[in-house]
Amino acid sequence: MPVPRHASRNLVLQPSFEPADVRALAEDSGWDFFLEVDADPERGIFYEVRWDIADGGTVHYIVDEVVDASYMVARHDDPSIAEQVADRIAAALPFWTLDELLHDFDVNVYPAGWAKALLRLGAGAPKQADDEVVMRVKESIGHRDAQVRAAAIWAMVYTEWPVFRDILAGMETDADPEVAAGAAWAVEAFDRLASSAT
Repeated sequence: MPVPRHASRNLVLQPSFEPADVRALAEDSGWDFFLEVDADPERGIFYEVRWDIADGGTVHYIVDEVVDASYMVARHDDPSIAEQVADRIAAALPFWTLDELLHDFDVNVYPAGWAKALLRLGAGAPKQADDEVVMRVKESIGHRDAQVRAAAIWAMVYTEWPVFRDILAGMETDADPEVAAGAAWAVEAFDRLASSAT
């Protein structure tokens, strides 16, 4: 069965969550277990569990090693149904709200914590561009630490917001070769996404 077209926002789970609670939610919700994918870091594959839900939707539990966090996402050909399922997940499990993600970013001043908070913010950002998130990403692309600038690239990739495409293009001349290469890769990914949507 193909993965449905529309994804909900990612619900980045708080450290206090228990995997057993995810299994219990799946059982209580009547989701049908579909597959479990083992992590393969060398191939960029994260650990994932997928369930099929009614009317052709899916729910995914992902352990993301880039973000260093777990999140859940619902997919459905109808975006409103995907969000309804996400709301059910949000009511049952502890997750980072947007306000909490923004606050966590704001209180981290050292590069390692800044980068980690920025990655979580990108992964847990809403589906539509948000000015508060955009402002913090823009603040990060000029950071003196390459780790933070690289995290900003990933944050923009996670959001998939078109507003970031030109910002990424501007980072292709970054002084750090890895950051510059990451920005070039991200621009290509944004362009592929834009062409597939037309």
